[in-house]
Amino acid sequence: MDETQLLQIFWEEAREHLQTLNDALLQVEMTSAGDKDKIHALVKEMNRIAHSLKGAARAVGIHRIETIGHYLEEVFAEALQDKLALTPEVCDVIYDGLDVVQALADNIEPDEEGLSHTLFRLEQLVAQSAPSPSLPIAPMAGDATQKLATDVVHITPRITDESVRVTVNKLDSLMGEVTELFIARMHSDELLRDLQNIRRLHNKWQKEWRSVRTAYIRLVRRWQEAGDDDNPEMTTLLRFLEYNQRVLSDAYRLISQAVQHAIQDSARLEAITDQLQDDIGKMRFIPFESVMSGFQRMVRDLARDLGKQVALDSVGSAIELDKAVLDNLKDPLLHLLRNALDHGIERPEERAMLGKPTIGTILISVEQRGNEVIIRVSDDGRGIDVAKIRQKVVSQGIMTEAEANARSDDDMLTYIFHSGFSTTDNVTTLSGRGLGMDIVLERIGSLRGQVGVNSRAGQGTVVTMRVPMSLSRLRCILLRVGFQRFALPSAMVLRMETIYPDTIFTVEGREMIMLNGRTLPYATLGGVLNIPATESDAHTRQVMILNAADRAVAFEVDELYQEAELVLKPLGKEIMGAKFVSGAALLGTGDVVIVLDANDLVRHAVGMPIPRRKIVPQPAPTTLAYRLRVLVVDDSITTRTLEKNILEASGFEVIVAIDGQEAWEILSEYDFDLIITDVEMPKMDGLELCKRIKSTPKYQHLPVILLTSLAKPEQREAGLKAGADAYLVKSQFDQTELLQTIKDVL
Repeated sequence: MDETQLLQIFWEEAREHLQTLNDALLQVEMTSAGDKDKIHALVKEMNRIAHSLKGAARAVGIHRIETIGHYLEEVFAEALQDKLALTPEVCDVIYDGLDVVQALADNIEPDEEGLSHTLFRLEQLVAQSAPSPSLPIAPMAGDATQKLATDVVHITPRITDESVRVTVNKLDSLMGEVTELFIARMHSDELLRDLQNIRRLHNKWQKEWRSVRTAYIRLVRRWQEAGDDDNPEMTTLLRFLEYNQRVLSDAYRLISQAVQHAIQDSARLEAITDQLQDDIGKMRFIPFESVMSGFQRMVRDLARDLGKQVALDSVGSAIELDKAVLDNLKDPLLHLLRNALDHGIERPEERAMLGKPTIGTILISVEQRGNEVIIRVSDDGRGIDVAKIRQKVVSQGIMTEAEANARSDDDMLTYIFHSGFSTTDNVTTLSGRGLGMDIVLERIGSLRGQVGVNSRAGQGTVVTMRVPMSLSRLRCILLRVGFQRFALPSAMVLRMETIYPDTIFTVEGREMIMLNGRTLPYATLGGVLNIPATESDAHTRQVMILNAADRAVAFEVDELYQEAELVLKPLGKEIMGAKFVSGAALLGTGDVVIVLDANDLVRHAVGMPIPRRKIVPQPAPTTLAYRLRVLVVDDSITTRTLEKNILEASGFEVIVAIDGQEAWEILSEYDFDLIITDVEMPKMDGLELCKRIKSTPKYQHLPVILLTSLAKPEQREAGLKAGADAYLVKSQFDQTELLQTIKDVL
């Protein structure tokens, strides 16, 4: 493994540590001061993670992150001893330090002035706590920013010991291969149908043959009675007919066997392809909660900036969605949260006057319904001012005052989705209620989903988004317009109806229909798509009601087929940019059908605008007489990987464990010649592991080397007292010394 690969592993580990530290610090802030046990456990975990971050950064030579990790470790150590309170002000400094590491992890060049200030504040926190550093601190002045910038390495997707890293592109490619298998299955089904048709044809032939055979027997008898039985032509003809009958009977038997085998093979192939599609599709699924921690931090920071107290809660965040769906939900969710913070939730003093709790609440709830997920973002703030919406639509010339006053409040709320529409008079750098909501609508529409809003003055706002769990398979209604077949997502189809032409009426030049007491706009799908209609003498019309873009519209189609689950296929960029087109899907026959964009269709029908979618070389192996097996134990994947590479390059066989508990379990499965372990680890630390090994007769002669960041004399003494055969300090780590020590203990 070269230096670049090792650094990639480090950055992935660093990102995981950052996530854990952010989550734990947020929990500390939200935990009651009286719950000291919980706070102590959280701080202890943060201390351990900061220690691991420091050690991993040292292993790859990223000294500034090592320094930040040291400062954080010292701060948490003081907090554990109740010498430092984790006040919001102290947490701000810690968050700033984490943000520096995050910037490096995201390959973003840090701001020099802000960076220097953050490092200074961290240093001051440590200085005020009077720490006893266990490692030399790199200098802060001069080229700090330049040095940090040189540490940046591009990030690759997260990896863990328990999983294999596979890119989304590879999963997509694999799904494409499974789709080809699906098509082959469809062709196999077609072949089966052909065989069954041949068998049916044989049955028809056999029925005809029975009637012909009766006539044939009568003919033979008359012929024999007439004394013409020595006629060779007739004899040849009769024998040929008998031979044909035997051949066709044999063919029928073989075809019947082939049909039975084909049915069995088709059933097996169907089960395999369905299972593969489900399994590969689920590989792309990640829990919704993966985006929640980032939102928690954002809400915390923005609320402090705005002088508000806000709690962000979630329900159902364990529900999993396709990564592509979740990635496309992040921006809409971010926008909705910023809106709620800036213009929804009131300040504490205002909420107190209104009789509300001073702490406002934003709730993100996730609910699975079939193959769909419903996400609601609600707040208990002031709500949307519908009167201002009416004023805005009139002032912007969208409708007259009389028209605006005639509309219901719920109907008026839909106008916040118009491009550039906002009810706030004060434009802030953070948000504006309604500003950018058209982008939310567009993004959800691109997922073949729906979005709606409900708000009550003084009670709050609820924005509801409905999206598919996956974009690879989709339940659709198949239909025909003219001589062309199309598909529409079932989730967008409210209902299907058969109507009489005389139920259509006109209001202000627009065709409408009345269904169940509700007046709906009416349009022909062929007219929207510019497809000539086929001639028909039918006295009724088939209509499907689409519910999209927060509107419902009835569309006339030539024929409605059935509902089916389709496999989606990617389209070229040129086609994907086309109006009314959402994608393509495979039918059971293997044919491709266009999936229409319900949002575009509805917007066009009601006259709304349609948005456009636009490194160190490996050392030479040393000569060892035998291939010895070593167990490396460390909770840092970066350190484990570095040690594993050095040892394997030197001819050792290496097995790794993430903590002492796992190492102890692995010991019972393999024979080892040496243990190299860290000290500070979760579940079971290195000292406890060493004690167990040395106190067990089976392992008491097994050499143990402690390789740790703990450099104080009393810590070294504790390690040797636990039974370690050697004690090495990571800050003084040198691979030559490690290999020499291994030779010494062996």
